[in-house]
Amino acid sequence: MTTSLRFAASPVAAGTELRLVVSGEVVPPVSWGLSGHPGADLARRLVLEDLAIEADDYLLVEHAAVARLTAAEAARLDLPPATALRAVVEGSGIMLRPDFTASLRWTRPGGQNVLGVQRVGAWLREADGWRRLPETLFAVAEAVDRYAAEAQEGDAPRLRALAALREALPAAAVTGAAEASGLLGTVMILEADALSLDAIGQGDDLQIVPVLHRAGDGEAPLLPDDRQRSFGRDQFLRWPTARGVYTLPGGVYVVLSPPLRQALEVARRIAAGPPAERRSFLREPRAAIRAAIGDEADAAVLDSLVVETPAWSERVVGLGLWQPRVLPWVEVSGNDWFGGGEASTEEGAGQRGILVGDRRVPLTPQQAERLSAEIRDAIAAGRPNVPVDTPDGPVDVPASEATAASLAPLLPRRRDGGEQGVPAPAEVLIIKPNETSRDIEALVQRRPAPRAAAPMSLRTPLKEHQREGLAWLQRSWTAGSPGVLLADDMGLGKTLQGLAFLAWLREGMAAGKIARAPVLIVAPTGLLENWRAEHERHLVAPGLGALVQAYGKELAGFRLPSGGPVGLDLAALRGADWVLTTYETLRDHDRDFGAVRFAAMLLDEAQKVKTPGIRLTDAAKAMNADFRVALTGTPVENRLADLWCIVDGVAPGHLGDLRHFSSTYEASPTVERLAELKASLDRPIGGRPPLLLRRLKEDRLPDLPPRSDTVMRAEMRGAQLAAYEEAVALGRSDQGAGRVLEALQRLRAVSLHPDAESAADDADLIAGSARLSVALGALDAVAERGERALVFLDDLAMMARLAGLLQRRYRLPTAPMTISGKVAGAARQARVDRFQEAPGGFDVMLLSPRAGGVGLTLTRANHVIHLARWWNPAVEDQCTGRVLRIGQEHPVTVHVPLAVLPGGKPSFDENLHALLERKRRLMREALMPPDARPDDLAAMLRESLA
Repeated sequence: MTTSLRFAASPVAAGTELRLVVSGEVVPPVSWGLSGHPGADLARRLVLEDLAIEADDYLLVEHAAVARLTAAEAARLDLPPATALRAVVEGSGIMLRPDFTASLRWTRPGGQNVLGVQRVGAWLREADGWRRLPETLFAVAEAVDRYAAEAQEGDAPRLRALAALREALPAAAVTGAAEASGLLGTVMILEADALSLDAIGQGDDLQIVPVLHRAGDGEAPLLPDDRQRSFGRDQFLRWPTARGVYTLPGGVYVVLSPPLRQALEVARRIAAGPPAERRSFLREPRAAIRAAIGDEADAAVLDSLVVETPAWSERVVGLGLWQPRVLPWVEVSGNDWFGGGEASTEEGAGQRGILVGDRRVPLTPQQAERLSAEIRDAIAAGRPNVPVDTPDGPVDVPASEATAASLAPLLPRRRDGGEQGVPAPAEVLIIKPNETSRDIEALVQRRPAPRAAAPMSLRTPLKEHQREGLAWLQRSWTAGSPGVLLADDMGLGKTLQGLAFLAWLREGMAAGKIARAPVLIVAPTGLLENWRAEHERHLVAPGLGALVQAYGKELAGFRLPSGGPVGLDLAALRGADWVLTTYETLRDHDRDFGAVRFAAMLLDEAQKVKTPGIRLTDAAKAMNADFRVALTGTPVENRLADLWCIVDGVAPGHLGDLRHFSSTYEASPTVERLAELKASLDRPIGGRPPLLLRRLKEDRLPDLPPRSDTVMRAEMRGAQLAAYEEAVALGRSDQGAGRVLEALQRLRAVSLHPDAESAADDADLIAGSARLSVALGALDAVAERGERALVFLDDLAMMARLAGLLQRRYRLPTAPMTISGKVAGAARQARVDRFQEAPGGFDVMLLSPRAGGVGLTLTRANHVIHLARWWNPAVEDQCTGRVLRIGQEHPVTVHVPLAVLPGGKPSFDENLHALLERKRRLMREALMPPDARPDDLAAMLRESLA
């Protein structure tokens, strides 16, 4: 008796229900990998690519995904062939008028009309059964239906739908699948969904000019210069409110997405408002837009609405719209730059005053007292500035809470007998914030502190290296350092060390040793809940005390009703014990946060502020914090300027100015020079602890499990060797400009597998890849021991084939779980939890390096197989860090399979391995940027083609 094994497809409105039927019985998708059906792995790939949803007994596949299948892929899923019919799109009426209609009729290739055709998504029911619509024809049919649905919804939805139809028609017309006479005329319909800002005029005549963009197109404007001028200076300012559609010369219609229209509504209202409000909006538009749209709106949509272009930033700076930082300044006499000597007397001290931007304003204690009163009066009266005469000319001092706080250390203070004396030396002596020239004035003096010990509220015992980290933070605080960089490797407990330090500060405040003030934690949005969970886990209640969650929906509760710039409740922020927020919220409300003095600010994943000159970075640097702690496992992600910017955020001026730093270390980097740079961060300064503390897993810390690395080599043979040699020959014959990366990508792909899609079965798939063969040998040994492994690769098609292969090879009840960029955050965490908590022995998870390399703890696995590797060793180390971290109870083995050439000639895999090892060593010893430079890639290609 022959067993039938086929997929059955059922078109429904939501998609295509795909079932696997064996002899009349439906097989659940979790078991498809064991069925032996040649299309099972392709179906798994659709799930991996987020194009299908897995139900109990079927997959629901998106119609668009069905339309995109090639003929061969459709055949593997037992789907019918594509239709031979053609679509004729007919319009009736004047295209841009509301009564215009568009309809679709179906014809045979010869032109005969076909009646009675029924369409369901990507399917057509013809006389002899269902047929599939190819992608171009599906897009046209969907666009016609969308136009019919939205034609009566108003001008903007109707024109957006018409634009989508006109965009779909040319591709279908080229292939002969569709005709559209009269619909491809001279009218141009463009859709905008993002904006940047420009301005015209000066002073009180300043006018806001929005520049339209398409989100995802980077900084490129949607319109050419002449049409942009017509929109920004004529149409936008002509109407009192924002419109859904703007008509421009030359038959151009610009349609705004609904969120963009709301944003332009805000811009138009403010454009008609007072000059101060216009300047504030130009400086930072996101807060006002976010308030208008609502905190419950999609965060990604809100962030994509505003495009921050260099032209905008330069324009804002040129207009003087950036609020100048006002900083206390003391010129210390002699050479006591590090604050290690006795407190200076009035006779021994030099001038005092404030810095307004790069302008010095010398002030005696009495002058500071008068200016402080004038600042308070100006704030109450709503005046933006207070003019002050200096030896170098008048300076406008901003009337703000930040200015008042900066004047406080300079005010006269009373001595024991009540007489008025000189002010105490400023607690914080900071440098000028300028990226082209950095002049360090002085550093802070010692701070009061309780005894350096683990805080009483700490629930979790610290590991040895964590105790050392806490002691370093405590010594840095006490010695008066402005801030530090804790750059421990991933998985070594930076969060716990940070919490322990903040708890120590809070206990010092309770004991009266440290002045009371809130502490601020800034973290990426995806890690906020992790911080709250870690706080509850590691600290005894009440932990750090009263929490203010200043982000997301919670932010609405801290807004102040105002007709001007959106503000937050400063009393709530000042009254908190600890404040938790995101980098984006800090950027959007920098003036509010900047008006609060924080005892400490902790920046988690501090590489978020690695880019100089952007608002995110500037906002973090502008905060008024006594002490700053940057946490990051990757202080150098792409270039050494990353390190400069992070360090400059916690200890301004420590590495000099950016221009000199880049010319010294980036223009012509040498190992010796970079090693000296690292040494300068590692050594104590003037009696204070080093600015940098970095412990790596390679340091064999006692609380980490032992690690072993295994490099496994296997010779390429047969079709793989032939494909590799063909790629080498092609690389030798085509070495034009810009072809290096293309040639390397070819070699990289072939070295994994020459043609995984065409492999007939599992044995064929394995035989075609030397790297896969040796990796499976390692995985067999893991399975025999009942242990677990992570396999990293970034090819989704190969990941799908491998998931099915592993399910069949090890008779797993379900296909191995996978994590790629297509898997959303909640689903990703659910898969992690299942892997971590699943009972039993052997299991394996497949992950892409970029999506699975950060933010995940997978310590149930103790083997890592890097099946496909990238140019950056930091990415690979992050992947290994999912397993090799605190909490791992077993020895960890890292497996690196390499495809090699017969005869011993270095292959691509071996050359890449050598590059990664060299980069990894230089990262460790000299802070060399891990990303491969163009000359690295060119050298690797030369060696691979030699």
